[in-house]
Amino acid sequence: MDIQFIKSLACKGFLTLPLGVALAGCAGNGEGLDANGRPISDIPIVNSDFQEIQDTIFTPICSGCHSGAGAPQGLRLDAGNSYALLVNVSSAEVPGTLRVNPGNPNASYLVQKIEGTAAVGVRMPASGPPYLPQDRIDLVRRWISAGAPAASGPPNNLVVTSTIPAVSESTAPGLGKLTVIFNANVDSSRVSADTFTLRDASDQLVTLAGVRVPTGRQNVVEITTARPLAAGSYQLAVHGDGPAPLAGESGFVLDGDADGKPGGDTLIPFDVNAGVVR
Repeated sequence: MDIQFIKSLACKGFLTLPLGVALAGCAGNGEGLDANGRPISDIPIVNSDFQEIQDTIFTPICSGCHSGAGAPQGLRLDAGNSYALLVNVSSAEVPGTLRVNPGNPNASYLVQKIEGTAAVGVRMPASGPPYLPQDRIDLVRRWISAGAPAASGPPNNLVVTSTIPAVSESTAPGLGKLTVIFNANVDSSRVSADTFTLRDASDQLVTLAGVRVPTGRQNVVEITTARPLAAGSYQLAVHGDGPAPLAGESGFVLDGDADGKPGGDTLIPFDVNAGVVR
């Protein structure tokens, strides 16, 4: 095999060579390195990159802590929530920095945390060392550099994939914001307080102060209540029927009852715990 080809593989992290050989092929003129001195990968970027990140990093390593109502900094990294809570979302620890800044891995808080360069907190995963192997960090960087695409293309329907609080979840006292995550971008012109209904255990309507699609997160709707919710049971309805059914950018009306056809409401029951609001 050609020695230059072998050296090029070693420089890109695909082979382990004796130190002297590796340095001879990789150091000196900076060939094969990016502006930050990192190996340049010629592996093509594909939409499956995020699915690989989910399958090899978030699900097996991160979601043990980063899931449910107790997720640190509210960052849930289970498959139903991770993308919507990372891309174009401000970090809770450093609000001026996005968790994932599409196209800019160096300015992405996720990268800073897994590389150990963040100004706040500890390197992730917190159970390390050992931390993530370099090839996994490179995968995250490559995905962000490509614009942080979702795992797949737009589907031919619109359904709710996750909510915060989740179905039947008990949440902390003082809840004032609910998040609904969809499998595709929603038509923001059809998002209003009439598209969502929140009722308490007595079937009384709860006043909503605002309903919006956050900038850069077109598959997410954030709902704020007029005041923090008192302890008790509630049910949020996302409407695919009635005078204000929700629809996606592609025109598909919400399949709220998951029967494979447009129409129907998605119902999300949850509880708010009693206690002191922190």
